Amino acid sequence: MYQDNNHCNGDPLFIESVAAATTPWTRLEDKVFEQCLVLFPEGISDRWEKIAEQIPGKSAKEVEQHFHMLVYDVYEIDAGRVQVPQYADDSVMLSQGWDSQNQISFVSKSKHHGEGERKKGTPWTEEEH
Repeated sequence: MYQDNNHCNGDPLFIESVAAATTPWTRLEDKVFEQCLVLFPEGISDRWEKIAEQIPGKSAKEVEQHFHMLVYDVYEIDAGRVQVPQYADDSVMLSQGWDSQNQISFVSKSKHHGEGERKKGTPWTEEEH
């Protein structure tokens, strides 16, 4: 698990002050932000500036602060102190073939519920490939 010991050290007061200093993020901005974290991985020069260029109205500082808040939130969820949030569009994902762990399911609904369900860690059969 990633921990950023240089910035917040898990300090709730730091997180609260960062949250107060930033403008609210929309769900769309969060999605773009998450995609940019993959496109511009850790260690890339000017990472926060490059991500901010993709999110209109957000500065590099706001993007970096948002990242540290995300890391803190993930840490709190992993520690069991906070439940995973439910979003309005989660029900849409479930109805479009996503399973309960927010992983896409490639099995038809009739087959998924009828036959024995695949267990995690079980290798794929030739038919499934």
